Amino acid sequence: MKFYNRKKELEFFSKLKKEKNKKFVVIYGRRRVGKTSLVKEAFKDEKDVFYHFVEVKKEESLLRELSLAFSKAIYANWYDLFTDLFSKYKYVIFDEFQNFTRVNKNIFYALQHAWDENKSNTKFIVLGSYVGLMKNLFMDEKMPLFGRADYIVKLKEFSLRETMRMLSDFGYNLLDAFQIYAMVGGIPRYLWLFENKKDLKSSIYEVFLNYFAPLKDEAKNILVLEFGSESRTYFSILEALAGGMKSSSEISDITGIEITTLPKYLEDLTKVYELTEKVLPLFSKKRKKSKFAIKDLFYNFYFYNVYRNYSLLEFAPEKALKMILKNFNNYMGIAFERICKAFIVENYELFNFFPKSIGKTWGKVPYRKNESFDIDIVAFDEKTVLFGECKWRNKEIDIGEYEKLKIRSEFVNVGNRRRKYVIFSKNGFKEDLVNLKSENLYLLSLKDIEKFF
Repeated sequence: MKFYNRKKELEFFSKLKKEKNKKFVVIYGRRRVGKTSLVKEAFKDEKDVFYHFVEVKKEESLLRELSLAFSKAIYANWYDLFTDLFSKYKYVIFDEFQNFTRVNKNIFYALQHAWDENKSNTKFIVLGSYVGLMKNLFMDEKMPLFGRADYIVKLKEFSLRETMRMLSDFGYNLLDAFQIYAMVGGIPRYLWLFENKKDLKSSIYEVFLNYFAPLKDEAKNILVLEFGSESRTYFSILEALAGGMKSSSEISDITGIEITTLPKYLEDLTKVYELTEKVLPLFSKKRKKSKFAIKDLFYNFYFYNVYRNYSLLEFAPEKALKMILKNFNNYMGIAFERICKAFIVENYELFNFFPKSIGKTWGKVPYRKNESFDIDIVAFDEKTVLFGECKWRNKEIDIGEYEKLKIRSEFVNVGNRRRKYVIFSKNGFKEDLVNLKSENLYLLSLKDIEKFF
């Protein structure tokens, strides 16, 4: 299996190896993002490495297993085990480190003492997939390992450009690649599921729906462990958010969760689990207009298509497939906005400015009480603002869409910034819009976008 990307992370580990003093490194990130692959690549040429995947089992069994992994004797306690481990190996790596919590939380106290007393130049690296738990272990001042980590690194998914490169290697054109990206984002392990090129219908069925589909229960299994006893409540919120942004009152209406108790769950989903984001309309002073959205494309697709059709796919996966395909263009319209924003950030030179912020905006049309507007993309710096629309339609876009965008942009007070416009289109543009030459207007079809990858 070819190793893709991660240049910055590999450079980090290369510098870490040259450090003369001991270092404690925490690498966390959602499951399947490539943490294990990264450390194996980074230390593949090193001989003085101890690597262990921490499984949830009885404490005595785990202590015995770890002991025999590097010693002929079985340690009587965790402090002695960690102390000897640090003295014998230059690099010590624990994968799924948070699982120690489910074995015995007191293990962390033994580890704290062993690490504090360690005089060697050990590089101790721990990996963890359960974001909320990993953050709690190292960022909560009440926990024994608080303040011990020299580096806490969140491993992110592949960028749009890196994902397109990988899918291109698999033989997909840009349209197919965008559809796959909309389903699984830039998660390396999920992208490998599409290595053998298939059409959209076959891909969805084989990856998400059939009896042996690898991602059929993936999101559910991950999040049940993250959320614990309150998983049902969190699931209902994510299902409500799937497909598009919602306000707190809209989420409350859909889920039946009291508006007074909802903020606690939204706060956890946003700040602890990092699954959702709070979105504010740019250039608006009304903070009450904020909405929430699912950040991760994989979870967005799963809750929009798989989770809400789960009972159907259990006994009739073919019918579930028809439902998903019927709504797929609607879902792509939402995902296309994210793709376009990522494209702007990664290709900012095209627009002759670097956006310091990028998002969207919405509000009431001035002097018209019952009429509202929204703009898909707003990106800006101190001197320039770029307004954009993203059209995933099976027809060419005409000049009317540009005129609508210009009118809506006038409802937004951007000060003295220079206004620019961009329209992204799945199927290109009509002649009247193409012939409208303007240095402040950018028209980007899939064919145009493909040139940048």
